[in-house]
Amino acid sequence: MCDSTGTGPGMVRRLHFAKLNPSGNTTVIVLDPLERELYAEVAKQLMGPEGLGADQVGFVGEAKDPKALGRLNMMGGEFCGNAARAYAAYLAFIRHPSLTWHDGQAEVPIEISGYDGVLLPRISAINHETASAHVISPMPIPNQVHFVDFGSDKLGLVNFEGISHAVAWEVSPSEDAFNEIASMYSRPDDAAFGVMFFSEEDSKIVPLVLVRDTGSLVWEGSCASGAVAVACAVASRDRRSTELRLSQPAGVLHVKVTWNEDISGAAVGGQVDMIACGSVFVRLPAFCRRT
Repeated sequence: MCDSTGTGPGMVRRLHFAKLNPSGNTTVIVLDPLERELYAEVAKQLMGPEGLGADQVGFVGEAKDPKALGRLNMMGGEFCGNAARAYAAYLAFIRHPSLTWHDGQAEVPIEISGYDGVLLPRISAINHETASAHVISPMPIPNQVHFVDFGSDKLGLVNFEGISHAVAWEVSPSEDAFNEIASMYSRPDDAAFGVMFFSEEDSKIVPLVLVRDTGSLVWEGSCASGAVAVACAVASRDRRSTELRLSQPAGVLHVKVTWNEDISGAAVGGQVDMIACGSVFVRLPAFCRRT
């Protein structure tokens, strides 16, 4: 439940939240039901330094499939592998009664925006004393991977459902480079577009991601879908399965892409830490529904 006070514009609403760190991609999960039209405004407030400070925000909703333990709607309606791993870890940290554990491992059936059906992240290790877990999640495979010239370099364009990434080999990270690439290759129907600045020699990526609904352009600490995009670009170039350990500004992700005459599967894994949970107050328009 959440509390509202005030009757005019700028009313204050209390929301319960959890903040997690999936491999550096800090994620706030709003645990109370919230109207979809308020996602963008709430996300902006919570992501800012005057709020909770995070790369992204997801909102818990009601799952359609009875096998799912819950649903996570991302702030722009996009899919996010790190957020899926964070939500799975949260359900494990609170010891959700429907989780079944075998030898310290558990599958966590969830729904998430941008993904049809039930996703099955797997907790492969959890430590309740340190509030940390290792979580591996299957990932959507791209609809298309192709390559284009970008000056003297090449870009790998990796299009998923609702989100696209450009893999920029050996391009210096900058907003100017992002804007140039986005102006040529972002798709208007995508909820999010990212550029993964990739140093193959160092196995390092620097992600810069735009979420359209919130208008947020974020240098992310890590990006799971972007890491998968990099691995898919490498697998498509080399025409073989690939496993990569990708260092990112604030964490490390392990990515596996399976090739069978084309990309046939993908998964990403890494550490997830619980950072905080509690209540936060946001200032919202007066039309929000009280619950």
